[in-house]
Amino acid sequence: MYPIHVNLSGKTVVVAGGGLVASRKIKDLLNEEAKITIISPTAVEEIKEWHAERKLTWIERKVKREDLEKALLIIAATNCKEVNSWIAEQASTKQLVNVVDQPHLGNFIVPSVVKRGKLILSVSTSGASPSLSKSIKKELQQKYSEDYETYLDFLFQCRSIIKKEFPEKYRQDLLKNLTDWSFLYDEEKQHAYKQELIRSIDRNLVNEHINE
Repeated sequence: MYPIHVNLSGKTVVVAGGGLVASRKIKDLLNEEAKITIISPTAVEEIKEWHAERKLTWIERKVKREDLEKALLIIAATNCKEVNSWIAEQASTKQLVNVVDQPHLGNFIVPSVVKRGKLILSVSTSGASPSLSKSIKKELQQKYSEDYETYLDFLFQCRSIIKKEFPEKYRQDLLKNLTDWSFLYDEEKQHAYKQELIRSIDRNLVNEHINE
């Protein structure tokens, strides 16, 4: 398997099935701003609530071939192995297909994921031991606290400033300074460093004006 992160924003995703397994898959998809359609004669309350809140569209019937045609990503999560297998057969080679009860029939699997803002950590044992994946995920959740979300935002903002406003000869040192671990748990230090970058830009502009 080749690991890859896919941007699903605005893309069509079809989930066949309305049970608890489907609900768990959908919960992760909701944060990706995808266009989600659920095809299932029945659905758990959580899916019904998401439909009522217009977070997704629930079509209350069995899945048809035409339901799959425009989807970039398809998840076969019905309670029938034969239906899930049929869904995998209908998909084209240009579509991403995950079959929850028969992973070998699809072309991708969903790893265990830990998200801290822009930081995404994924774990997979390629089906060898889902229990081990869950165990490693718990370890990562403990090691990488919520502080990383703020820290990654700080890194992104400062990197954008440095890449846009500073000459190339200064960038390497400035970017290296950002990896100082003392920034991780100190939001005041993050703010102070970002403000100093901005003041440095202003001073450079003044100096350039004087030298003209």
